[in-house]
Amino acid sequence: MDKSTISNTKKQHMTSYAFINNILHVSIEGAATIYDLYDFLDEIGSLDTLPEELKVFYDLRNAQLDLRLDEINVLSKKAEEKTLQCKSVKTAFCVVDPKITAYTMLFSWLPENSKIKREQFSTKEAAIKWLNAD
Repeated sequence: MDKSTISNTKKQHMTSYAFINNILHVSIEGAATIYDLYDFLDEIGSLDTLPEELKVFYDLRNAQLDLRLDEINVLSKKAEEKTLQCKSVKTAFCVVDPKITAYTMLFSWLPENSKIKREQFSTKEAAIKWLNAD
């Protein structure tokens, strides 16, 4: 395989999550599609253990996303729908890629419900600090 083939190969998609210190840590790595993200939101929404005050940390530093504006809107509505039972939802995105930063900014502007707060950060430390602030 020559180097041009290697550099064009997309990393396989993987999403993992775990509650750590009352924060849902989500790591998305590789090339994720709208279907991957939609299915993930379905899975999270089906958990019986979502806290009333949900805090979510998304690590998107190793993610590869290629979404359209209408897809971002669909994902935002799905996230709202799946967290209706929560009194508040704070979501922090850790991003380094400019395109993914733009996606998360658009995603953050879409919620109509004031109980939902979404912000972007370039470091995990800053994101966790914001999530833990009152």
